[in-house]
Amino acid sequence: MLSVFLTVDTEVWPFTPNWRDSLLSREVEQDIYGVTSDGEFGLTFQIDLLNEYGLKAVYFVESLFASAIGLEPLSKIVRVIQDRGQEVQLHLHTEWLDKLPKPILPGKIGRHLKNFSRDEQTLLIAEAARNLEACGAHKLCAFRAGNYGANFDTLHALARNGIGFDTSHNTCYLNSTCSMPTPEPLLQPKEILGVYEFPISFFCDYPGHYRHAQLCACSSGELENSMLQAWNKGWHSFVLVLHSFELVKRRGAPGKRALPDRLIIKRFRRLCRFLADNRDKFRTAVFSELSRDSIPVSLPTRPLRSYPHLTVRRIAEQLIGRVV
Repeated sequence: MLSVFLTVDTEVWPFTPNWRDSLLSREVEQDIYGVTSDGEFGLTFQIDLLNEYGLKAVYFVESLFASAIGLEPLSKIVRVIQDRGQEVQLHLHTEWLDKLPKPILPGKIGRHLKNFSRDEQTLLIAEAARNLEACGAHKLCAFRAGNYGANFDTLHALARNGIGFDTSHNTCYLNSTCSMPTPEPLLQPKEILGVYEFPISFFCDYPGHYRHAQLCACSSGELENSMLQAWNKGWHSFVLVLHSFELVKRRGAPGKRALPDRLIIKRFRRLCRFLADNRDKFRTAVFSELSRDSIPVSLPTRPLRSYPHLTVRRIAEQLIGRVV
């Protein structure tokens, strides 16, 4: 049976001039809870739909923002996720460093975690973990770097903090933000420097090009085909990415109201239904229940492949989505 990790990067970004005084209230409404004039399509909506279908997800919650405005908004986020039976794990965007009233690393800023030394990364991860734990998060054991901006020092820093799983490796970002090259394509979990790396799943959508498994970046057919291929190949896991705000468009646009993204909402519903209808092949998994001993040692070397008609359908969907 294929373990499908539905991973949700749960993060907030300042876009109003008085964001600090308002404790990011408008930003949290849109980025976390997906508030639109037609209702909410963020965190609560996602979890309610997951629970309706009996599915699990891992919410990678960015927690460094709490060092800028306090723990109250983060505490609510953690409660919403855990009280509804879903998992909280650790996410970190170092872009928050220049917004903190009390610097963690005086004089040091950087867009990606990899821009910092091993010791500095250890401190940053510890700070982010403390924020989550202070808000009631339990069983923290997995991490994803913001922007996939990790390197191998990140794995050393995670091990120092007692975090045994990482999912920052994204093959599609290896030439940009992700600095974790491997001799062969990393397709399945592998122990590296004492930490199990769970790569973001990806597939070849046309010759010489890979596409990572993100809800808004792939058609339903591409995602379903990839998961079925992985199951047929006997793979251990499939890691899929979405965001807390992924079902909303035009968030933070000056003078415009946020709108539900009907195309991505439909895609998310179909994903949930597909996984629920194929429980003989797939189970949605979380890291806190994962045994390291159950992870196979053998690694495949041939990436998943899509079909041209699925890629064409996705391109058509995206074009229509931009117009409607």
